[in-house]
Amino acid sequence: MRSTLSARMLSAMHSQSTDEVVLPLVKLTQAGWQNAICLVPNIESITHAGDIYEPLAFDIKLPDEEAEGVPVVAWAADNVDRRLVAALRSVAGVVQARIVWVLAATPEVVELGPLNVEMRAAQYNADVISGTMGVEPILEQQFGSMTMNPRTTPALF
Repeated sequence: MRSTLSARMLSAMHSQSTDEVVLPLVKLTQAGWQNAICLVPNIESITHAGDIYEPLAFDIKLPDEEAEGVPVVAWAADNVDRRLVAALRSVAGVVQARIVWVLAATPEVVELGPLNVEMRAAQYNADVISGTMGVEPILEQQFGSMTMNPRTTPALF
C-alpha cells in the first residue's frame, strides 16, 4: 500500500475546512460475471483507469492495526439496487475486490491503495448488504508441499 500521500490530500486532511472529498473506489470481479461491478459512494459516476464507477451508498471500514488474526475490511451498502444482490447470488467461487481511495477532484490519482482483497462473506436483507473482505488471503494458504498429520509424522500425535 502507498505510504505517502499527495500534497493535495495532505492539505485537505490538515485543513480546518476543505472542499475536497475522499472517495473509495471498489471494483468487484468474479469468474462467472460478464463484467466487473465498479462502485463509488458518490452522487455521480466517477471514471478511474478506464472504468466507470457507479454511485451506490456504501461504507468501508479499514482493518484495525491492533487486531489479532487476519485483518478484514468490513463493508455495508444500501440495498436499493437489486443488481448487486443478484450478482452475489450467482457467485460460484471467490469474488475479488480492488479498493483504492481517490479525491473527487482528481480521480485518476490514487491516494491510498490499492488493496487487493477477497470477499469472505455477504449478508443481505431488504435494507442493507454487508460483509467482510480478507486483506491478506495469502496467510490462509498452505506453505510447502508437506503436511503434518498422523500418517506422515506419527511422533507429533
